[in-house]
Amino acid sequence: MAQIPYVCGRLGELAQDIRWRTDQLPALREAGGAAELRQIAQHLQKLVSALRESALLLEEAGLHEAAAYTAQLSAAASAFHIRTEDYSRLTAAFADWLQRMSPLLPDTETKIVDAAVIGRLMNNVRLGYYPTEVAHVSWLKAALRFPEGKAVNLLDPCCGEGDALHQLADSENAVTYGAELDESRAEAAQTVLDHVAIGSYYFARISRSAFHLLFLNPPYLQMYGGARSEKRFLGESYDHLMMGGVLIYIIPYYRLTDDVCSFLAAHFDRLMAYRFCGEEFKKFRQIAILGVRKPRAENPRMAGLLEMVSLHPDKLPTLDHIPPESYPLPDAEKAVSLFQGAQFNVRELAEQMRRMGSMLPKRSALDGHEKRPPLPLTIGQIGLVGGSGLINGLIECETPHVIKGQVIKSTRRRTGDQYDECDGAMTTEIIETTSNKMVFNLLTPDGVKLLA
Repeated sequence: MAQIPYVCGRLGELAQDIRWRTDQLPALREAGGAAELRQIAQHLQKLVSALRESALLLEEAGLHEAAAYTAQLSAAASAFHIRTEDYSRLTAAFADWLQRMSPLLPDTETKIVDAAVIGRLMNNVRLGYYPTEVAHVSWLKAALRFPEGKAVNLLDPCCGEGDALHQLADSENAVTYGAELDESRAEAAQTVLDHVAIGSYYFARISRSAFHLLFLNPPYLQMYGGARSEKRFLGESYDHLMMGGVLIYIIPYYRLTDDVCSFLAAHFDRLMAYRFCGEEFKKFRQIAILGVRKPRAENPRMAGLLEMVSLHPDKLPTLDHIPPESYPLPDAEKAVSLFQGAQFNVRELAEQMRRMGSMLPKRSALDGHEKRPPLPLTIGQIGLVGGSGLINGLIECETPHVIKGQVIKSTRRRTGDQYDECDGAMTTEIIETTSNKMVFNLLTPDGVKLLA
């Protein structure tokens, strides 16, 4: 059985919701009370939102005509007056939309999508790793202003081979940190970035509120833990930024869904969106969103403006028109106290040891002198010293010898007679006792001797 693409599965969920809400409208309008009108308004709001999301899913699948038709229906539903007497045209429009979408939807009984539809969709959907093109990174860097005389921390949670972050930090007083799941790309990243966490970002341990810039170009159209990767990367990585830190978020415009827009508007000020230029935009349909982290505060107006961006990406300015130095990085230095990847990084450990000189504590000058206890050692103390190996080796004295201490298991067996008063029988019991025994092996000119 072919796996259902996310587009089809999610469209199926939205279609069920649209069908159910549409069926409620005529009866509610016929009742015509104030409570019913409020329910109609709520249903229409949900229908408009579902259609907007459906339009983005259709864009994701490359079905641009169907996406445009869906966006037009969403706009018409948004403008519909709830006190209109006849709802037949509205319900007919939704029924027509459901009919047009039916080839894309999973069968209601078998939950299977037509194999031909899946093949056509997978030809349009692009998954995985797409490094940001050099010219676009240059325009993004031009939008940043680095503070004078202060070191800044730059983070890329899915850094690939590290080229984009390296280009942003080039010739600047910046320390670069990247996380990368793919080991071969992580190896390449270590040649251009200061620190690389190998393995899934989701299992890395990285300081919060410690970075001046978050460069986020997540894997596109993948699912992880029930959430799309573009959304989950944003939700889990944004608070690595310090307040006033700058976000650069690169995604396809059709992934600017209402929940992503609301999140961005709640956590970032000065949000601006730019589309990529020329063939790069035609291939990957990417946009870059820049913002400055602020304390959380809902901003529905800004969220609504961002939603409009997703429906009209052609009206966005291109990245080559971004104002120079329009996003200054904070001038407060901050140490990154925690940066550990999901996998052990031998090269990172070696670099840390090189900077530290040694991870071992310095040896005290007193350790180099002979030590003599103030009182003779007891038998127990001699056993501990011998068992630890501290007196092993050559003993220089009148009769030089080599000593080697060893702890062995010693078993002692004894027997005892027991008389059973009930039947008058005599039994013999064997009792074994196991204990540790200290043994010294001595190599002397006369041969090996054993002290126990």
